[in-house]
Amino acid sequence: MASPYPAQLWFEQPDFIQGTLSLLANEEWSLSLEDIRPLVLALAPALADPGASRKGAELAAITLHRRGLPASACTGLIESLATLTAKGRPDLPAALIDRQRQRLIARAVDTLERRSRAELRSALASGSRDPLTGLINRRTFIEALNVGVQRAERTQTCVALALIDISTLAQPHTSQDPRDRDRLLVDFARKLASLTRSTDTVACLGDGSFALLVEGLRDREAMSSIIQRELQDIAETTIFAHNDPTAPWHVGLAISPDDGDDPLALLDTAEAALGQSMEGTIRPGLNLVMPPLPPSHSRTSTAQIHSLVALGRDHLDVRYQPIVDLRTGKIARVEALVRLNTPSGVIGPEEFLTSLSKRERGRVFEAVLTQAGEGVASTGLSIPVSINIEPDLISDGDRAQSIINYWRKQGLDPHQLGIEITETQDLVSLAYGPLSLLRAAGHHIALDDFGSGYASLSRIMSFPFDEIKLDRSFSEPIELLNVGLPLVTVAIDASELMGVELVIEGIEDPRMLPVLRALGARFGQGYALARPLTLAQLLTFPNPLSLPTTTSYPLVVAAVQSFRWERAMLSFAASEGAHEHSNFACTLEEALVHPDLIELHRAQHALIPSIVDHHDQSAITELGKLGKELRRRVSTRLMTS
Repeated sequence: MASPYPAQLWFEQPDFIQGTLSLLANEEWSLSLEDIRPLVLALAPALADPGASRKGAELAAITLHRRGLPASACTGLIESLATLTAKGRPDLPAALIDRQRQRLIARAVDTLERRSRAELRSALASGSRDPLTGLINRRTFIEALNVGVQRAERTQTCVALALIDISTLAQPHTSQDPRDRDRLLVDFARKLASLTRSTDTVACLGDGSFALLVEGLRDREAMSSIIQRELQDIAETTIFAHNDPTAPWHVGLAISPDDGDDPLALLDTAEAALGQSMEGTIRPGLNLVMPPLPPSHSRTSTAQIHSLVALGRDHLDVRYQPIVDLRTGKIARVEALVRLNTPSGVIGPEEFLTSLSKRERGRVFEAVLTQAGEGVASTGLSIPVSINIEPDLISDGDRAQSIINYWRKQGLDPHQLGIEITETQDLVSLAYGPLSLLRAAGHHIALDDFGSGYASLSRIMSFPFDEIKLDRSFSEPIELLNVGLPLVTVAIDASELMGVELVIEGIEDPRMLPVLRALGARFGQGYALARPLTLAQLLTFPNPLSLPTTTSYPLVVAAVQSFRWERAMLSFAASEGAHEHSNFACTLEEALVHPDLIELHRAQHALIPSIVDHHDQSAITELGKLGKELRRRVSTRLMTS
């Protein structure tokens, strides 16, 4: 997409960003260069261009508010940027910069006021949160536990409940400021929320007690391992640095259905386990108790998976799946996919990543990045490599900068590394932070599995994505003909209008290749094109590939082309241009072959004069019905062929 700014953006210059930090140095806001950089990238363009988005003001206001900084921190940042912009861009009218400064400040202040009112309304309406820590309270957590147990019954999965007591840690000494206890509770709540998975539920039950609810897995041992690793991650942080390191804290753990098949029974079991932890032999640090495994419980390989991941790259293998240009057959880039080597064989990410803690998933990502970087450097591979990362990992500290630094250290072109971000959570907080940092460094940024998560078209238009990967649920030919055709067509057209590359994922049926090409799709990925390859296999893999032509599966292609023809006729009618429709010959008859399909298409042609000349709404409706019936019959033939 064309940018209104020069290739060398003035607001990305280190001197400009450092100058912003210098102007803020007199304030006690504890902002670092890494804190300032993404906010500068979000705010500065709007100071120079009235047409630029002012969403950066919202992002800056919310980001600084979450860090506990006052509104003056955001307004001070905008004032500093305006001062530097006026000095660094003498070509811009001073009145323009001042007007944009006022607009950004107004947007930021309005955002904070709306956020404050919403939080107050929420608190008054439900009383659902603990006022000190901000976590949900006991009543709301019991409701979440009820919902979780019911969901587990439907999906045949487990629910793990951990009750945590840190009252011995939070008990202030006589010489200690009593407010230190509150600070510890708040710090513990933040760490518990940040180091657990985004799907976990965390609550403050009061008086130094917390609860953690984990759902979604079918394995008791996996659930136990997740909670133990998350708690151990918290124990290794610095939040207890000013307390007695030998002071104990206690956890009682219960897992359904073995330890209770209803919420009250599960809660009773967890409370009993917590009591045993506090009454038994107490060790320094974490004391965790859970009921013993039932005799019938069969041990799985979950523990072995965690030990293999801990050993690192010796057991982690990287395979490369090509992303192919559907017009030329050339490999445009490859996606790095991780595999885990176990004694019983190689398993894919869907079989082991979900049971890993955030820290372990971080180790897996680092191993994949290292193997990919070393492979590209040692072989001279010219095909760009993309690596998948989850939002909670890319948002961690300076991970984005460490990716940039590692790739530079290998002496590799930044365009040879792409980052694919999954839409498993709202990505607003990442749009102008780590993603823009990576993109500014020259790395290709892609949104993975679009259509299966949180992202919407309005979100995508404001995100710095170079590529969107359409989820595999849209790429099965029978589903495409019945329900997915309008969605895929819209996605293809929208990507072209936005100047963003679109990749159709999960293409496993070769009949899809000429279909997607007929729709105008540019890139595809899936087993119909190539399976994941080792680096050695990739180096000898045919490039370009020999792809099926439109004559390979004429019936499917004709069904898709008839849909495009319908859209074109409606567009022609809406344009109110010259209505020369007498030569609208049935160009698809030969490809449709079957008499019933040809008859349906001829019936569509008979409606065109009424649509084009008179804009007859009933004729337009009938045109669509005939087209749906035509594609339904084609999909029926596909199922029986």
